[in-house]
Formats: sequence, C-alpha cells, structure tokens
Amino acid sequence: MTKIEKHTLKKKNTLVLLSFLSIISGVGLYFWWSLLGQFHETTEDAYVAGDIVSVMSQVSGTVTDIMADNTRQVHQADTLVQINPLDAQLTLQQSQANLASTIRTVRNEFATLEEEKANVDVAYEALNKAKHDYQRRIQLRKDNLISAEDLSHYKSTFTSAKASYHAALKAYDAGKTQVDNTTVLTHPDVLKAESALRTAWLTLHRTKILAPVEGYIAQRSVQVGQYVSAGSNLMSVIPLKGVWVTANFKETQIGNIRAGQDVILQSDVYGSHVVYHGKVLGIEPGTGSAFSLLPSSNATGNWIKVVQRVPVRIVLNETELEQHPLRPGLSMHVDVNTENAGKPALGTLSGNPQPWRTNVFDHNDKEVDAIIQKIIKDNV
Repeated sequence: MTKIEKHTLKKKNTLVLLSFLSIISGVGLYFWWSLLGQFHETTEDAYVAGDIVSVMSQVSGTVTDIMADNTRQVHQADTLVQINPLDAQLTLQQSQANLASTIRTVRNEFATLEEEKANVDVAYEALNKAKHDYQRRIQLRKDNLISAEDLSHYKSTFTSAKASYHAALKAYDAGKTQVDNTTVLTHPDVLKAESALRTAWLTLHRTKILAPVEGYIAQRSVQVGQYVSAGSNLMSVIPLKGVWVTANFKETQIGNIRAGQDVILQSDVYGSHVVYHGKVLGIEPGTGSAFSLLPSSNATGNWIKVVQRVPVRIVLNETELEQHPLRPGLSMHVDVNTENAGKPALGTLSGNPQPWRTNVFDHNDKEVDAIIQKIIKDNV
C-alpha cells in the first residue's frame, strides 16, 4: 500500500469515526431532550427579592440618640432611635393635671345638682304655702274680713313663689342634662380627659422608636439633632431570613411552569459549587411591562410586539439559606423542573403562609391604667 493510499484510508476512517460520534451525540441529545431537557426551563434574568421594612417616626421631635447604623443586625423591639421626650413628658403632666381637675369639676356638677334639687323642694313648699295663704284670703275677702290691699299682697306673694319654683325647676333640669345617666367616672368630660391622658402617654412611649422586625439596618438617613416629623422615613430593616427569588421568564417559557415545581438555583456570589433548592410559589398575574409606569398600549402607539417577561416567585430552602445567606438584588441562575405540569396554571403553593405581624406597637396599658387609677383615687 502506497503512502497516498494509507493517507486516504486514514481520512476515511476519521470521517467514519466523526460520523459515528455525531450520530451517537445526536441520539444521546435526542434521548436527553425527550427524557429531561424538555422538562426544564432556565433563565439568568432572576434576582433575590425581600421585604424592606421602613422604620418611620410616629411623632415629631428632635433626634437625640441613634442606636443602630447600616449593616448592623438588630432584633425585634431593639431601640433604634430616641426622640427628645421632654415635650411629651410635659404634655403627659398637663394631661394628668387636667384629668384630676376634670374629675373635681364633675363632682362639683353632681353636688350642684343636689343643691338645685333641694332648691326645687324649698321653692315647691314656698309655692304651696303661698297658694294656700292666697286661697284662704280670697274667702276672707268675700266676708269683708280683710282689705283688698291685703289680698293683693298675698296674690303677689303667690305669683312670686310660682315664678321662683319654675326658675328652680329649670335650673335643676339644666344641671341634670350635664350629668344625666352618668357617674363621675363615666361622665363624658372625664372620659375625654382620660383619653387625652392615654394619648399623651402613648406619645411619650413613641419617642423611643423600636425595630419592628429582626434583620439588618440599611438606608439610614436620620442624623442626631435632626427634627423629624411624624411619618418621616428614618431607616430600613431588611430581614434576610425570608428572602425569595423573582425569576423573569419569557412568556414562551411559562406554559408548563406550575406552583410547587422543584427549582435548582445558583448565585453569582457563591458560584456553581453552592446550589440552592426551592419551589415555585406562584406566577405573577401580569407581565413586568403591565406594572410599569407607562404600560404599553396600542391605542397610544407605544406598543411593540416583543417577547414579554413574566415574574415567577420562588421560595428557597431555609436551611440552605441560613448556611449561605442571600441579599436582595443579587443575581441568580434558575432552573425549573416542569415535568409535573398537570396542575392549574394559576394555582399557588399549598399551605398557609405565616402572617406578617409585629407586636412592637402593642403597648402595655398597665402603666397608664395605674396612673389613671391613682388620679381617680386621689380626686374622687
């Protein structure tokens, strides 16, 4: 065999081998796609999302102390900011004095009512006496035993007694309307003063701003000496334990994505050697453009036919999340296993989610109740 023939044979063998490898690869790719590949949807357009809890002031005042700064971990009910409590303390003292004064005033109204009732009884007796005296004098006048001047005098006394009785009765009715169907402790003025005292105590309590949830401080903008108004945003607390992933799949990819499907995720922070496992919680009821500031509308001429993105929320394994914490905004690679696509497309992951609640605003009223009871005891 010549050298040329050997070279030609070698080329043929190489082509046969390449053809055979191509066929094997194609068959393998076909089986992979048939068995696994067609049941996976992936995207790089995904990021970590989480709750950003705003810490706001509920009262106005000057900031005297800041106990937490960016990146610091805080626990629920930790003190974050202290507002100067002096004004609130003075208002509380005024409210305490006002409640005591109101109780004494209402007591005086009840005493005055008793006095006016006694005046009515006195005026009624005087009226009866004047009436009887006048009636007897009328008979005596008929018998010419008294003069007309004496009869006129008794008539005037009777008229005056009647007017005094009606005046006393009106005064009693007016005083009764102030305290009718009440006691000293249930009088509207006392209840109003008590409510004002509770409000002043609550305002003093709110000068100490607490962390509503456990997490890490971010976006601190408040400064010592700054005057803040009620509703001012001072900082944020981000709880990293409850973060999730928002994956924006193309609308051509979500046909078989269902709630409850398994998800494999990787983060750019830790690389491919750290793998997260999660589940699809649900699919957002609209595309990203539908919730934009200027949604696309064909009527206004700003609509263009492009493939839209649909946000899909994915919950992560809590144990893996504790071992490798994630922060809102980090990029993620998402791979959803869509093999079990028989569920309704608009279903959500079963189970009752933990309700969102914080108890740092549930104030213990025992302290203010004790203050009110002492004032009542000292003034009733």
